[in-house]
Amino acid sequence: MADVGSPLAYYLRSMGSFLGYWHMLAIFSILSGVFLLFLAYLILKANPSKAKNRFMSLMLVTESLRCFTSMLFWAYAWPEEILGVLKPARVVYYTMSLQLFILYMTAATFYSERKWAKKIAESFRLHSLYLIPIFCLSFVLMVSYLSGGTSVAIGDISWVYCESVGIGEGKTASGDPLPFEVTCSEEYASVYPLTMSNVALGPLTRVLLFIPLIGAIVATVSLSRSRNRIGEEDDSDLLGEVRAVRLGFVGKTLMQITTSLILFWMIAVIGESPSLETNVFNPDLDFTRLLLYIPPLMPTAVVVAALFEGIVFTYAVIKNDMFGIDESLRKTFTATIFAGLGAILFLVSTELMENFFDQGWIGGVIIGLPLIILRKPIISTLGSFSSKLLPESHTKSELGYLEMYSLATKDGEITANERSMLDLQAKSYGITEERRVRLERWYDDLESDKKTTQGLAKKYGSSGINMMSVFGTTGEAPIDEREIQDAFSNMDTNNDDVISTDEFSKSPEVSKLPPESQSELFQEIDLNEDGVIQYEEFKIQAQITESEVLSIGQEKSYLEAYKIAMEDGVVTEDERKMLNFQAQAFGISQDRIAELEDAFNNKISDKKTSE
Repeated sequence: MADVGSPLAYYLRSMGSFLGYWHMLAIFSILSGVFLLFLAYLILKANPSKAKNRFMSLMLVTESLRCFTSMLFWAYAWPEEILGVLKPARVVYYTMSLQLFILYMTAATFYSERKWAKKIAESFRLHSLYLIPIFCLSFVLMVSYLSGGTSVAIGDISWVYCESVGIGEGKTASGDPLPFEVTCSEEYASVYPLTMSNVALGPLTRVLLFIPLIGAIVATVSLSRSRNRIGEEDDSDLLGEVRAVRLGFVGKTLMQITTSLILFWMIAVIGESPSLETNVFNPDLDFTRLLLYIPPLMPTAVVVAALFEGIVFTYAVIKNDMFGIDESLRKTFTATIFAGLGAILFLVSTELMENFFDQGWIGGVIIGLPLIILRKPIISTLGSFSSKLLPESHTKSELGYLEMYSLATKDGEITANERSMLDLQAKSYGITEERRVRLERWYDDLESDKKTTQGLAKKYGSSGINMMSVFGTTGEAPIDEREIQDAFSNMDTNNDDVISTDEFSKSPEVSKLPPESQSELFQEIDLNEDGVIQYEEFKIQAQITESEVLSIGQEKSYLEAYKIAMEDGVVTEDERKMLNFQAQAFGISQDRIAELEDAFNNKISDKKTSE
């Protein structure tokens, strides 16, 4: 019964109709669910025993199940028997909606100093992982039972079958008669035979659709407060993490608002909440073109929000635990946006051309050719945007290594002795070989794009500007994380977490420079060239500029570096520069350098004499 032919034949037949558009969005939703499961796995793999990682994994699994079930009824021309599967799938969807609300409400506890919040956060190490899903499912089932069943509380599911033009067939998941006579119009004759499932919104559904938005707003506000508190502490990694998590919730909030607006629009057009009668094969309903193309964007917005949230959360939680995850997530984000927007624009344009000119291929050409020709600049623009959302993350040790590497590569090549010194530096910082290669490649890419990060203090010293006063509040070195953060906040006068060219030029020290130098200095600090300075860019430049005057104090390490430089009996100019940097970093004066080197050289000389 209701045979629509092979899946491939049916999908090809449905292309160019509203059903093809719905099917594509539904399949995108299912694939997004698979991707979110993968991200959940990455988070858990990074640190399986950590409560925060378990919490984030549970959240992404929850989002994944919502993606799987949000448009499952539109994924294919399902046979009548599938109604037995679609019904519990809707229960899963709204159970996950309630679960997300609870998870959103508790997300900020991982960044709170309150004892009760820490207890809640720690509960996700074990008990909350199963207690919350059990509670949510029990609540949905109990309310549904008291309301007269899931078909009443959540909403019934319709199923129609059109074999040819004329009167079709209709069923419901509840077994109740379909409240209209299925009429298969001539307009969709090219798609027949087909089946189509649709859903109604019950009273419980209307509540569970909106509560994730409330949870996302609460999470955003709570995380903003935590961000302000952490910003006052010397913990850059945690500050970057809470900023990223907050950004994920901001995106979630905006998408949830979009979903709500679409639903309100549908109610305004129809005159009531979507019901079983809201069906394109209902002859009594004036189904406008917008009602064919706008409603699927509501669950699609939920899916897009989940993807954005998943990528940002994964970046935030495991960027310091898994090598290259920030780079991988940026590439994934860019590719997803490009492919997703391209697919949606292609579908919309072909449908419009099909309706107006009966030539859908014209729309495909109009959209397809520009996407192919402008692929590189579009991806480059999206890449810049993704870099802004997910900036390159470096630890203090990595920044220290980059400072040494910048000196070694100043003349365009790295000698054997310089490489040995860099290897020693990497080893002392605990940087793996794989990560070291990644750091050097990242720096080389900056150099190739003329985005060098060295020599700011020397370059602008003659202009009367104190570079330490740009990156710090005292004007002196050393500068710590809090001082860098304060300097950044002072420049960021509108508190939007970035420094514009105008804000930069108006800062006290920068304003001393000529306009040309102000612009040049801004461009050198703006590593990703997006027209604003993010905190990570500001911090990198601060750390590197400070390298000449850092004071740490480790004579033994200096002698190890000097020993490597003297292996061939001569200290080259570049090796001397690296040694000077090492001495400055260790707080060793020039007089003490001379004493240490003389003692080392005399020791070697005495050894040779005795031999």
